[in-house]
Amino acid sequence: MFVFLLPYVCACLWGHVGVETEVLRQNRQQEEAEDEIEYPVEAVMKWGVWEIPMEEYLAYKLESVMPDTYESEALKAQAVLLRTELMRVLQEQGEEHLQVSGDGLEKWYETNEVMEEGFSVYRQAVSETDGLYLCYRGDPIQASYFKISNGQTRDAARVWQTEKYPYLTSIACVQDKAAQDYGSEVTLSKEKCMREIQEHIGERYSAQELWDGMEFTYDTAGYVTNVSFFAEGEEVGQMDGEAFRYLFALPSASFEMEQTDIQVIFHVTGVGHGFGMSQYGANCKALNGETYDEILKEFFPGTELAKIE
Repeated sequence: MFVFLLPYVCACLWGHVGVETEVLRQNRQQEEAEDEIEYPVEAVMKWGVWEIPMEEYLAYKLESVMPDTYESEALKAQAVLLRTELMRVLQEQGEEHLQVSGDGLEKWYETNEVMEEGFSVYRQAVSETDGLYLCYRGDPIQASYFKISNGQTRDAARVWQTEKYPYLTSIACVQDKAAQDYGSEVTLSKEKCMREIQEHIGERYSAQELWDGMEFTYDTAGYVTNVSFFAEGEEVGQMDGEAFRYLFALPSASFEMEQTDIQVIFHVTGVGHGFGMSQYGANCKALNGETYDEILKEFFPGTELAKIE
């Protein structure tokens, strides 16, 4: 009788243990999934809000800001900065959702498949830095980046008169001078420039008077920080260097101005605002064998990588 019943006893005992084991395994997987906090990105489009998984959004965003011909370590450094931007927004919003501008995402929303050749490098860069962002003393940093420096990055403490961003300091980027778009010229009519300045400062003084009394102030990196206008022996107006740059569609605020009787020539170096990571410089460092974390530490001294938990 015992021999006859033995298979049933074993089935009951071990079968029960097997069921318990499977239940425990499923519970553990569920707990681990709950521990992994996911932040869907709410992209505000013209027609409404498009909710996208964070890592998918990052791949789309990465494609829009860096060429796929750049080295993988440079792409990964940029992916970390983009994720850092999101974590900073999340911290400021104080909620478990991220709402950002959907500008530039239209083409991704309109197609169900990413057909563009080379897009896999963006997914890979995001995947290989999964959850990583850059922080300073535990908080996500101001993750500034731009295309090409004029030979060095800018010091935020000197320009913005604040100690809030000690990691945004001046870093030598001599390699940027070899970039194809490093130097450029923008030529405009003198009349157009004078008119634009008068419209910005006001009609109280003539365009010629404002033009003759224009003075530039440069920071230690060679970028224009302020444009002052003088008339009748006193300062009558100011313009931020970046505002002046955008007024005349200059690639950067690192420029020298040459004028003739009829035209103005801006000799510009670099592309972008000059704070944080030079993308071209990051790619040069990657070509020299540096890893993405080494690149980030060079451009943002005193910072460290953290992981979303």
